[in-house]
Amino acid sequence: MPTIMLQKCRLPHLIAAVLCLEVAIYLWAVWTSTLDSGNFFAITPEFIFDKCARNSGRVSSGINLLILLLVGHKGLSAIFRNGSSRKELLVLITLFSINHLIHLFFVIQNFAHHGMVLSIAENLHGFLTFLLIVTVPVVLWMSHEFGPALYVLIIFHLLNISYFIMETFLSKVKPGKPAYHNQLGIAVTLLACIYVMHSVVRDYKTHLRAIGVPRR
Repeated sequence: MPTIMLQKCRLPHLIAAVLCLEVAIYLWAVWTSTLDSGNFFAITPEFIFDKCARNSGRVSSGINLLILLLVGHKGLSAIFRNGSSRKELLVLITLFSINHLIHLFFVIQNFAHHGMVLSIAENLHGFLTFLLIVTVPVVLWMSHEFGPALYVLIIFHLLNISYFIMETFLSKVKPGKPAYHNQLGIAVTLLACIYVMHSVVRDYKTHLRAIGVPRR
């Protein structure tokens, strides 16, 4: 994606693009469900929202992968020293949050139409993760100083989201149902996380050199 498309001034357009994509996912789910049943009036909402939840989750996974690759390639410290790169990161994190909130809506609808209860107590990690998904973009846009606390928050946030995504992929892999695309998703996300951790080590070594600590 060109750098200019990730600037703050383009954020409303990118948000609109994400919303249009999610509407397209919903319409595609309705259309394919109609083809499966052969009758529009015979389709049931649970099949529609199941497809919507699955595909909106894949969009979130794609955006998260872009964020991981950006941080791994440039390094978080370098990103925040460069105004353009900082905006790229903040825009991507914001788009992820908006898309994943829509994904949560589809998940809630899917649970409701299947007669299941989405319990916070039984999904505490997911609930806390969604709280961070909502609050982290706000914190980042409002923060004027970049320090160790913000650095740790962002890295923890990205790794936590990635773990959550990989856990979701893994839940689709069952005996007799290898779900190779989900296994691929786990492998790619894991490699991207390792890339991010490599950038963390690189930032740490750069910091040591900057304060004059000799390398061993």
